[in-house]
Amino acid sequence: MLESILSLIGAGLHVAAIFVLVMAERREPTATLSWLLALIFLPIVGLVLYLVIGRQRARRVADAYVEAVERVDEVVSRERLEVFQPRSVATEAPREVTILAELGSRLSSTPPTSGNDTRMLVDAAAAYPAIEVAIGGARHHVHVEFFIVRDDDTGRRLRDLLVATARRGVAVRFLCDAVGSRDLPRDFFDPLRAAGGEAAFFRPVGKILARIYLRDRVDFRNHRKIVVVDGQVGYTGGINVGREYLGLDPSRGHWRDSHVEIRGPAVLAMQKAFAEDWLAATGELLTDPDHYPEPLLAGAEAEVVQIVDSGPDRSHSPISYLFVQAFALAYRRIWLTSPYFIPSPPIEQALLSAALRGVDVRLLVPRRPDHRITAWAGASYFRALLEAGVRIHRYEDGFIHAKVWLVDDWVASIGSANMDIRSFDLNYELNAIVYGPRFNGAVADQFLLDLESAEEWRLADEDALGPAPRLLRAAARLASPIL
Repeated sequence: MLESILSLIGAGLHVAAIFVLVMAERREPTATLSWLLALIFLPIVGLVLYLVIGRQRARRVADAYVEAVERVDEVVSRERLEVFQPRSVATEAPREVTILAELGSRLSSTPPTSGNDTRMLVDAAAAYPAIEVAIGGARHHVHVEFFIVRDDDTGRRLRDLLVATARRGVAVRFLCDAVGSRDLPRDFFDPLRAAGGEAAFFRPVGKILARIYLRDRVDFRNHRKIVVVDGQVGYTGGINVGREYLGLDPSRGHWRDSHVEIRGPAVLAMQKAFAEDWLAATGELLTDPDHYPEPLLAGAEAEVVQIVDSGPDRSHSPISYLFVQAFALAYRRIWLTSPYFIPSPPIEQALLSAALRGVDVRLLVPRRPDHRITAWAGASYFRALLEAGVRIHRYEDGFIHAKVWLVDDWVASIGSANMDIRSFDLNYELNAIVYGPRFNGAVADQFLLDLESAEEWRLADEDALGPAPRLLRAAARLASPIL
């Protein structure tokens, strides 16, 4: 009897401790429910996972990164304050452009800038050569940052190019994520360092127990893809460094991806983001004025571009807020491509509302995903979207990894952020928001071309699903806030 009473008391204390632990932090109700279920039904495994990746904010991480941002801000303001002064877009700009640009100015660390030239790069077969040409012409510095770098022919080709660049006196800095690039051998960057270049890993996992004690999280990863050459030309998008991005991995097949080349003042915003990441990873503050040169302004087809950086150090997610606002302003079309689609409640509501008011909303996702649980979780949203009028297409020709969207004919986005909760809240991400019909048209043309290699998923397909797929989707959706 006493043993039973003690067991009940222990169980009650266990549940009470869980509620205090999880509910004391401010998070979405669905995420709270997911963690409660994990901690109740998987008490040991759930607790370990919660301590490692469950805390909503790691104060130590946020404080360190805020300090890095402030220190880089001081340098950039001293060198190029006029470029990053908050300003409104041209008075003759459409109202929706003014609204989104104003929101971007308030949320992101840099405002929209005019005088930019952009070029969409379709697939690594176009992106890699463009980046290599830019690096080959570098005179002062090359800054490179990727989530994934492989130790294969593609990774070694980029490294060796940077080695040759460093040998001719150009400052080379290479930053990659410690988890995304965990398979790199320890000596991979030795040739670059021997040539005078520098390389570092962003937030090595290190000792798990020490990170738990310091209330750190190991899953705050740097998902950004940035290349900046001489502060004048920059590249960002969805492409990492590896043979699979060239479609050379037979298990994946053709790899569809998108990158963007930018010249103009927006490159300084990309440089600023790299400088913050580099300072956070290495402790080195980039103070050389030549890192922040006078930008070259584009000609007649100049575009307004905002570089939006986002991460777990922010109290608000700039990328998520801008996506929601852009979708809410749509009156004709929202076309979006995302390899991982697990929308936050605001994103889902924005898409549903747009479709219900007659906007042409189309979603392009892979038919053969590389992460099954994530795909199941994303597919759990399909029925509601279809019933509202959203058209869903599944890419058939290999794997589509592009992270792009467009609204009407006035704005488009390309960058590292997926349409999922991890990109909005947990990863360090970077997107380029481009205003104007030229880049929007290029994104639209490519989207229509991609649809030729896709199959439309309809309500009839949803109805034909058996009980097993439905159950898998439902289970995966419960875990979606922590995927």
